[in-house]
Amino acid sequence: MSESLETVYSTTNVMEAEFIKMTLEGEGIRCMLENELQAGYTGIFEVKVDVMSSNVDHARQIIDEIRESSESAEDSPEAE
Repeated sequence: MSESLETVYSTTNVMEAEFIKMTLEGEGIRCMLENELQAGYTGIFEVKVDVMSSNVDHARQIIDEIRESSESAEDSPEAE
């Protein structure tokens, strides 16, 4: 059985896609970015983060954790 690539995240922000990719790779999940160069020039095209189909569930769990921590950081009061 051969594996295929599946998109687990997409954004028009290249830096955000790179951060997701680095985080997933830090967890041992190999990733590939689609449309990275086009989005970098225009900010309009979506950059897609792709992983092997066997890693989709784990990758989405990690992405959910990233988003939750990002949202909680935005909700916390700023240090004065």
